[in-house]
Amino acid sequence: MSELPESARLLATLVAIESVSGAEQRLADSIVELLRGWRIDCERLGNTVVATVELGRGPRLLLNTHLDTVPVGHGWTVEPYAARWEGGKLYGRGANDAKASVVAMLLALRACAESRSGRGTLQLALNECEETTNLGMGKVLERCGVPDGAITGEPTSLEVVRAQSGLAVVTAEWHGRSCHAAHVQRVEHDNALVKAAGDIVRAGPWLKLEGEHELLGASTVATTVLKSGERHNIVPDKAEAVFDARLSPRHSAADVVALLGARMPNARLGLRSARLKPFETAEDHPLVQVALATAGRARAVGSSTMSDMALLQGVPAVKCGPGDTARSHTPDEYVLLAELEAGVDFYTRFAPRALEALAPATVR
Repeated sequence: MSELPESARLLATLVAIESVSGAEQRLADSIVELLRGWRIDCERLGNTVVATVELGRGPRLLLNTHLDTVPVGHGWTVEPYAARWEGGKLYGRGANDAKASVVAMLLALRACAESRSGRGTLQLALNECEETTNLGMGKVLERCGVPDGAITGEPTSLEVVRAQSGLAVVTAEWHGRSCHAAHVQRVEHDNALVKAAGDIVRAGPWLKLEGEHELLGASTVATTVLKSGERHNIVPDKAEAVFDARLSPRHSAADVVALLGARMPNARLGLRSARLKPFETAEDHPLVQVALATAGRARAVGSSTMSDMALLQGVPAVKCGPGDTARSHTPDEYVLLAELEAGVDFYTRFAPRALEALAPATVR
C-alpha cells in the first residue's frame, strides 16, 4: 500500500474500522489521534469530532460529513472491512458513503491550515449517527452555533447540490370491533384490517402532491408499512400504516396529512416525524456559485436523499462530495481512487474561495 497516495492509504485505514451508526468510538479515536498529530485543534462531542482552523478575522465555514455507516447486510462478494484497493477501487462498507468525503475533507483542512489560505474560520464536523438520528450534527450546532456557510460531504459525483428533499413520516390508524373468526356470519364485527386495506387501495400505492420543484420534481408519498392482527382466529380491531413522504420546498408535512386525510376518510392520522425539512439555497448565492466554479459545473442539482444538510435551515449550504450515490448502502460498496483525489482537490480549492465569498455578508 506504500505506493498509493496518502489519501488512498488513509481511506483504507478508516474503512477497515467498523463504524456502524451508534458505534463510531474507535473511528473517532483514530481521527482525533490523527488531527493531534497534525497539530490541528479538535474536540470530541461524544463520537462526533470537530476540528477548527483559525485563519484570521472573517466568516466561519462548516465542512461536515459523517463517520457512521449502515450495517453490512447481505450479498457481499468481498470482505466489507478488508479495505483493499483493487484496480483503482477501494471496496468496503463506508468507502463511498461517506468515508471518502471524510478523508478528502481532512486532507483539505490540513492543506488550508498549512497554506493559510483564506480569511476566517474553517471548521470540520465529522458526525456520528447521520444514518439514524442526526445526533452528531445536532451536537455540533448546539456547541458551535450556526455557521455563516456550510458544505456537506456526500457522494454526489462532485455535482453541486443546492436543494434537498425533506422527509415526513405520517402514521394512520383504523379502529373496528373484533370477534372470533369462526363467528363472522352471526356476530357483529368491524374488521379494521379490511377498512385499512380499502382506504390504502383507494388512495393508491403512492401519491403525488400538486406542483413540482424545478430541481426535485414532485413531492411524493409512499405506503411503506401495514400492520394488523395478531392471531389467525381473531378479526382485528386495529390496523396501523406508515407513510414515507419526500418533500420539496414547495410542500410541508401538513400538506401530506391533508392529502392523506382526503383520500382515507376512515383513518386517524398522526405525524411521527417532520424535523428533516426540505432544504434549498438560491442558485445565485455566492456560495453556490463558488462551488459550481470550483467543481467545473454549469448548474446545481437537487437530491432526494437525506443528509445532515437538513439541519442547516437558514444557512447557505451545498452538498457535494466524491463517490456515486447509487453505490451507497449496497453490497460491494466501493469508491474510485480518481474520485477520492478529485474530492481532495475540490475541497482544498473550495474552502478559501468560500470564505472569501461569504465575507461580504458576514458581520463581525
